[in-house]
Amino acid sequence: MLSAKRLVAGAVASTAAAATVLAGGGVAQADVPVWEANCHVYNIFNTGGMANCELPTWHQVKLTCVAWPIPFTYWKYGPIQYGQNQSWASCDSLNALVNVEVIQA
Repeated sequence: MLSAKRLVAGAVASTAAAATVLAGGGVAQADVPVWEANCHVYNIFNTGGMANCELPTWHQVKLTCVAWPIPFTYWKYGPIQYGQNQSWASCDSLNALVNVEVIQA
């Protein structure tokens, strides 16, 4: 009888350990590429921009800005964010935004 109790206790312990491993494995998802993450970019008053993605991926917003009076273009990058968190940046002067895009971080 004692060995049956040990056998049942061992089966319960191994089942619990296997369930923990399976549950833990289901939590972590693989990051998807930014072009598959359904990302959205927004122009903010022609001066700034922001981006967020619906699926889990590391991304950041990239702005193309123009400087005056001698016109030259430069890039501004927002902070690196994950998934639905927003990455945002702004150009150095009003109406200087040329393009907004989201890039893989």
